Amino acid sequence: MAKNTEKIGLALSGGGYRAAAYHIGTLRALNRLGILDNIDVISSVSGGSITSAYYALNKDNYDDFEQSFMRKLQKGVLTSSIINLIVVVLLIILSIYFLGWWALFPCLLLLFFFGYQLLHLSFWIKKSYNRLFFKKSKLSNFPTKPLIAINSTDVATGTLFTFSQMKMAGYKYEGENKEIIFNHEEFPVADAVMASSCVPFAFSPVKINKKYYNVPFKKGEKKPLLIDGGLYDNQGAHKLSEEYSSYHTQYIIVSDAGVGDMSAKWAFNIPLMLVKTANIMMRRIKTFQMRNNIYSKHGNYMRYAYLSLEWDVSDRPIRGFIDNIAKDNIAPELYKCHNINEEDVTYLKSKDRTISSAASINLMEHLKQNIKWQELVAIMPTKEEHNVAKAVSTNLTSLKQKQIEALIKHSNWLTEIQIRLYLPYLIVNT
Repeated sequence: MAKNTEKIGLALSGGGYRAAAYHIGTLRALNRLGILDNIDVISSVSGGSITSAYYALNKDNYDDFEQSFMRKLQKGVLTSSIINLIVVVLLIILSIYFLGWWALFPCLLLLFFFGYQLLHLSFWIKKSYNRLFFKKSKLSNFPTKPLIAINSTDVATGTLFTFSQMKMAGYKYEGENKEIIFNHEEFPVADAVMASSCVPFAFSPVKINKKYYNVPFKKGEKKPLLIDGGLYDNQGAHKLSEEYSSYHTQYIIVSDAGVGDMSAKWAFNIPLMLVKTANIMMRRIKTFQMRNNIYSKHGNYMRYAYLSLEWDVSDRPIRGFIDNIAKDNIAPELYKCHNINEEDVTYLKSKDRTISSAASINLMEHLKQNIKWQELVAIMPTKEEHNVAKAVSTNLTSLKQKQIEALIKHSNWLTEIQIRLYLPYLIVNT
């Protein structure tokens, strides 16, 4: 287990309902391994924030949490916002019908300058979040442990803004005594999750109501304007890895429900191209974080276990672990936990391909036995189930039971593998 001074963090990525369902499998695996109750911080963005907030409010009985959450994910939260959109479109059509085509120009002007007020989709989704998941809970209703960090992106500063039971703040609003600027205790959980999942170009940005300000902003001072946390960090790992963050942990488990397949399809107009551009930027950030945090030299004292929905159903994670040993990306104290000695590593790094290949094969068999691969094969999803999981879109529409189960099965299986490989010292139950 981790030392008393070393904290364990869990990062839950964005990805709409797909991510919300995927992370259930991660929580299930951590619960089975005896790690879940020892998690100190859960950092989340977008769809992952739905899971983290709902879990925090219902953590006392894990089985009840899982079953109730799965049922709720079979109901969407977009109905009211779609009605809002239809009403606005109908009003435009009626204006043209009664006043003629000249009415289209002022309607477009109104949408250009007051689009977020007319299409206040975030307001209606927040209402649905409250009705379905959070029942008007406030940040102060979160338990003392784990510390919940719900992340959004602040357009006003270009940095993260984080909600928790400890405080709500961003980089530009912190400093000496500045943590009391916002009244986090009374702030609604649904508002925080809406800010975290407020997709740019689609939903209206979230503002913090003045009644949640303890200290009034001076004229000209920047006020938070919040959108999807995934735009800044779609894995939710940044707050955990930042050394001087209040949410910093030494052991970090990253559950990533992202699907990295890129395509030029559906990029034939300006709005769709903007979405594609945002996806490319988010993918770039993800790649940078993985390389910097996970595949960097082992001098970094933090330890990671990373899992991703886009990874194939195979023994690839074990092969990746062996490759990382060969590249010096695995700390000696970790591979020694797997009873791999320096002589094994020397053979693996040999320039003689015959020797290195033989060492790799031997280590493959050794690690499979060490992490109880046959037990993991028993819970492994089929390729068909993996394809079903990957095909789930990133919106907030209802999921089918089959989709939810496929997502859970992949993350449950992969979480166990990665924890057994990269963070074996955290495991309580075997």
